[in-house]
Amino acid sequence: MALGRYVITASYTTAAGTPATATAGEPGTGGAAGYGTGDVSAGYSLYPQTFLPGTALWLDSAGPLYAVLNGASVLRAFVDGQDDVGHAALSN
Repeated sequence: MALGRYVITASYTTAAGTPATATAGEPGTGGAAGYGTGDVSAGYSLYPQTFLPGTALWLDSAGPLYAVLNGASVLRAFVDGQDDVGHAALSN
């Protein structure tokens, strides 16, 4: 896992993914039987997500969200001194 800081350059909404077939849970696997897994077989998330310009993110360069955002050309590397400006709670 290689985490890096990135900044969204343009507004982008991810497409909704396709749910995978749920797998029933098994006793002794950490969860009660019946609490299976439900994953996404295509796409990043089951629901669309909107990312706004200027949003800083920590992303794994091998992860699915990085692949989606980088494929849409809306990511750039985070630059210290340029992107770490804080505007919240700066006054008394």
